[in-house]
Amino acid sequence: ASYLVWRLPPYHRNFGKRLVKTPKLYFLDTGLAAALLGIREADTLGIHAQRGALFETWVVSELIKQRFDAGRPPDLYFWRDNTGNEVDVLFESGTRLQPIEIKSGATFVREWLKALHRWQGYAGDESLPGWLIYGGEDSYRREQSEIRSWRSLATCRDWP
Repeated sequence: ASYLVWRLPPYHRNFGKRLVKTPKLYFLDTGLAAALLGIREADTLGIHAQRGALFETWVVSELIKQRFDAGRPPDLYFWRDNTGNEVDVLFESGTRLQPIEIKSGATFVREWLKALHRWQGYAGDESLPGWLIYGGEDSYRREQSEIRSWRSLATCRDWP
């Protein structure tokens, strides 16, 4: 009720044989989460072990807020199989699914697209080209995926 914690349900419609069906929990107030982790200065965040988790939490919270602002339900999901392959966020766009991977690093690494490509192989024609949201400044296309800067969250019209 307070929107401090959000349960992101798994998407489990026959993509892979064994899927994880436990929801992920996100602490949507990243400032409060950082304070609870003992992060007091912005410089500390850059080297903290939970930096990636906080960045992912922040992106998910922004996606949820955008859906609420647009008057839509926050029907976002994630996908993970029993071997650890995971896509951080999925949402339905028409009759297809939009996969999103989230990475806090500021420099693109090709390996980051691996989970998107694996999931797209499972989903086939039901998948749209993947999006990778990362901590860098530039947005561009690579390997049939949209690489999107964290800054584009505030300006893109095609977000969920």
